[in-house]
Amino acid sequence: MAAAFAAAGLFLFTSCMDDSRQTVVIWTSRSEIVPYAEVFNASQNKIKALVLYKKNPVESLPATKDEVPPDLVIGSFMRTERKRRQFRSLNYLFTTGEVNESVFYNNLLDSCKKNESIYQIPVSFNIPAIVFTKEHEEFVKEAYMLTLEQIQEAATLFNKKNKNGLYTQMGFAPQWEPQFLYMAAKIRDCKFEESGTSFSCNLEALSETVDFLRDWTTKNGSPIEEQDFAFKYLYTPQYKQLLSKHCLFSFMTSDKLFALSQAQLETVDFRWIHKNNKIPVDDSMITMGLYNKAKHKSNAEEFIKWFFTEEAQKQMMEHVHQMNLNVSTFGIAGGFSSLKDVTEKVFPTYYNTLLSNAPVAELLMPPAVLPLRWESLKDKVIIPYIADSINSNAETKVRSIEERTSDWTKQIF
Repeated sequence: MAAAFAAAGLFLFTSCMDDSRQTVVIWTSRSEIVPYAEVFNASQNKIKALVLYKKNPVESLPATKDEVPPDLVIGSFMRTERKRRQFRSLNYLFTTGEVNESVFYNNLLDSCKKNESIYQIPVSFNIPAIVFTKEHEEFVKEAYMLTLEQIQEAATLFNKKNKNGLYTQMGFAPQWEPQFLYMAAKIRDCKFEESGTSFSCNLEALSETVDFLRDWTTKNGSPIEEQDFAFKYLYTPQYKQLLSKHCLFSFMTSDKLFALSQAQLETVDFRWIHKNNKIPVDDSMITMGLYNKAKHKSNAEEFIKWFFTEEAQKQMMEHVHQMNLNVSTFGIAGGFSSLKDVTEKVFPTYYNTLLSNAPVAELLMPPAVLPLRWESLKDKVIIPYIADSINSNAETKVRSIEERTSDWTKQIF
């Protein structure tokens, strides 16, 4: 995918070198931006959008002398304080009304502000879901959302052993899905956030989360029984695991859920995961920023003004649909649109199941500002710590978060 995208981006760039149009250069890791640029280029004859692939676009700033600098940057984890100075404040586009603040999910837009200045604009986002087959919907009592406690209760009721005392059905085990472990910590107020080149968190809340997850494992018997069950029954993709009828739930973020085919979606149902009526937005929320050294600032502004309209996003989704690219990508740049009406009114025409359960604006809890290499910290420090803690006993010493973070820092820096 990355190689194909890089080639596509290079094609868009080189094919326009002799064009009489002005340009706007976009750095991004999101392959979907290429067809969006095609729609923009076809919508007018003044400006040509040129898309260049960067694996980690914000980490690549500032641009070096031997590369084409961006005007716009689109990607995840761009709100980090370490890179904020690389972007211009975009307040003037909102105060003049050229970009309409009221069309956004307000709490997502607010999360992109620093001292009341908007340094990036949210593009898209994803949220966590628990998925089950319609055949097992009697285990799910709530219509739209579930708490972790409700998921645990339903999953435990589903558990079943044979006459030999071995599980033939197990509703769900948190350790089956490493990302579920992190989501559980995040939703239970562990407050992971940027602190210098590393992060801070609420260690008391993290300890309480470990206790909650360990108790869940106890309800399933033991960590060994959960692992043995997974080895025996859960070796297929998540969707097929549900169809096997051996487990009740599977955890997915919305982009993974809506990557399922329409036929597959017709056999499953889902509930968003919440705590106190707050649904945590995935850390990978996509934002767009105007580079502070943009050579084509006015052209970039035109792209921004076009991009954040309902009509443009309708055209983008239709173009992707006609190209048959929506089989592998969800919505706008792989997620729900940051434009409320697009998500609530346009998405259901492509994803029918959203007619009855689209995200509710007031319930969304934006991700905190996180360090640049948060995905690595999460996967190599946070999740292993939680997993080891769940599987530990009174005689086992679990390495602390601080020790793991120190080791990670030595390897990275």
